[in-house]
Amino acid sequence: MTDKWLIINPWEIALVPVVIAAILGLMASVRFCAGRFGIAPELQRKIIHVAVGASSLFFPLIFSSPLPVFILIACALAVMFKLRGKKARASGGMGSVLHQVDRPSYGEIYLALSVAFLFFRLDGQAVLYVLPLLVVTLSDTASALIGTAYGRMRFAVPDGTKSIEGVIAFFVVTWICGMILLLLMSDTGRMNVIILSFLIAAFCATLEADSWRGLDNLLVPVGAHLLLERHLYTGPEILLGIAAIFTVAVLIAVNCAKYVGLTKHAVRSYAVMLFLLVTFTNGINAILPAAAILAHIYVRKYNPGRSRTPELDFLAAGTACGLIWLLIGEALGQTTITFFNLSFAGVAMIFVTLAARRDGASWWAHISVLPVAALLFGICAGIAYFTPAHAFWYGGAIPPIAVSIGLCMAAAFIRPRWFTDWRSPKAFGVAFLVPTILLVADGVML
Repeated sequence: MTDKWLIINPWEIALVPVVIAAILGLMASVRFCAGRFGIAPELQRKIIHVAVGASSLFFPLIFSSPLPVFILIACALAVMFKLRGKKARASGGMGSVLHQVDRPSYGEIYLALSVAFLFFRLDGQAVLYVLPLLVVTLSDTASALIGTAYGRMRFAVPDGTKSIEGVIAFFVVTWICGMILLLLMSDTGRMNVIILSFLIAAFCATLEADSWRGLDNLLVPVGAHLLLERHLYTGPEILLGIAAIFTVAVLIAVNCAKYVGLTKHAVRSYAVMLFLLVTFTNGINAILPAAAILAHIYVRKYNPGRSRTPELDFLAAGTACGLIWLLIGEALGQTTITFFNLSFAGVAMIFVTLAARRDGASWWAHISVLPVAALLFGICAGIAYFTPAHAFWYGGAIPPIAVSIGLCMAAAFIRPRWFTDWRSPKAFGVAFLVPTILLVADGVML
């Protein structure tokens, strides 16, 4: 555990209820003004969004360690879930400020999680915290307001529609914010500033366009942060190459959508997810997430389950998987990339097994999961061979791979109906078991 977790200032802890009270006071004020002056529901939401995002920019000046911020976020999440209740969301209730908009959204929850993630990874480079947070605060607001007022060219997303005008507004505001902040808060070259800001703007605008139910409030700041951290001082030629790869990947994904039975929206989301993995980590670590995506597409065709938003479930669970292992590794001061790969291998195994266990499937279909298990084991072992030795601080890699894949296959084979609802979250939960046991066992042995 790093030393920054050990810094506890009582005065900072005492500020937590003050900040919560200030947010509730702001919401009460917005609700009062909305009733008095007829402020539109979308504008009410964005006032709260901007106020919370802007105030979070000052957290590094107020808090000296992640602990009080995490306590603040936990309290804020408890309040937000309370405000989602029917009584609070009723006309005139406090929750109506956030939930009058006629679409399902968890944006306020994702925004709180984003602030926690960015603050935890704040380590000397303030631009890595400020720029992603400013993008999700200003660009998202500009996109929503421009799209609502002037949007004419609309496209469908799973929970409604968005507009091309809104996406363009998001891109322009992000590009401008990126260039200004990189010039003021970093010493990267001016050509890098222009290209990197353009890449971040294009990447985040694609994320915003393809997100739904408020997930952009998590994916946009996290994606911007990871791109910045990895490529803040990357040369312009390489940045141009990355931009070209991103463009080609999205175009290929869109043109392949009809062949895999998915919407263009869904395949763009998968392409963005894989692109982020390839750019932030070694490209080899995107193989098993890609296998999990293919297995998810496969099981959706032959054993679809009852989820109304299967792509959203998978993307949310997969993103959570990556962030959890990243944060655990940094909290422990160890790399957890093998646990990350093992989790996605387990999820792929569960999906393939569920497809084989569909109603009416023959025993030959059941037996076919065995060569898939052997293939996934071989891929995991091959990745482990090219992974640095210090990544296996908990012991050897081969036994955990065999146990985890076997456990995931057995769980899906024995209890396939358990995965009918909330399939992706449950699959990632089962795939987390062996890596979690390894973490706990390592701690006990120490």
